[in-house]
Amino acid sequence: MLKDLEKSQLFLTQIMTSNKSLSNKLLKEQNKVKQLILDLKSQSITEKTLVDYKQTASITDNRIKALLSEINTYKSKIDSTNAVLTKTNVTLTKTSASLIKEKTKNDTLTVSNNKLSKKITEASKLYFYEFKTNFYKSKGSGKLNETDKASKINLIKVSFMIAENDLAKSTNKDFYIQIIDTKNNVLGSNNVEKFGNETLNYSASKKVKYQNKTIKVECEIPVTNLQEGILFINVFDKSKVILNTTITLS
Repeated sequence: MLKDLEKSQLFLTQIMTSNKSLSNKLLKEQNKVKQLILDLKSQSITEKTLVDYKQTASITDNRIKALLSEINTYKSKIDSTNAVLTKTNVTLTKTSASLIKEKTKNDTLTVSNNKLSKKITEASKLYFYEFKTNFYKSKGSGKLNETDKASKINLIKVSFMIAENDLAKSTNKDFYIQIIDTKNNVLGSNNVEKFGNETLNYSASKKVKYQNKTIKVECEIPVTNLQEGILFINVFDKSKVILNTTITLS
C-alpha cells in the first residue's frame, strides 16, 4: 500500500503542469497522498483501517486519472493551436517576403518612371537659337536700309529660331518682345499683359503655331526718337524670359 502511494506521489510531482487550474487540483491530490502515507506510517494497521485506506487511495487514484485526462485534452489543444500558429507564421513570413519583394520592385519602377518622366520632360522643352536684332531706316517707298545710327532708326526687327523637336507638343505660342532703353523706357507700343500677379510691359507680341518643325519667328517694332546708348532686348514665352541681349547704339 505504501509503495503504491509513494509511486502515486512521485508520478504527481512529475506531471505537474503549467496550467494553474489543473496544477492546483493536482497539488490537492498530492497533499492527500502525502497525508495517507503519513497516516499509514504513524498508526497501527488493522484490517478495517486498511480497507478504508484502500478505498480512499482508490478514490484519489480515480481523481488523478480524471485530472490526467484533462491535462491530455489541454495539451492536445495547445499542440493543435501551436501547429496552426506555426503554419500561420510560415504563411505570414512568405507573404511578408513576397510583399517586400513587390514593394522593392514597385519602388524601383517608380524611381525609373520618375527618371524617365524627367528625361522626357527635359527632352520635350523647346530650344531657341539664332537670336538676332536688326535696325533699319524705313522709307516711304517701303525700302529698308539697315543702320546702326540711333537718330536714323525707325524700325527694329527681332528674329529667332525654334528648333525641331518630335517630343514637344504641337501648340500655339505667344511671344512678347520687350525693348528697354537706358532711361528704362519700353520702346514700341508699350502694351501691358498680366500673368497671375505678374505684369509685363512689352514692345510687341507675336503668335506662332509650333508643329514640331523648325520655324523662324520674326517681329517688326516701329520706334521713334531713339537715343544713343544701350538697348536691352528680351523675349518672353508668356512670363518667362527665353532670350535676351544688349546692343549699344551710337
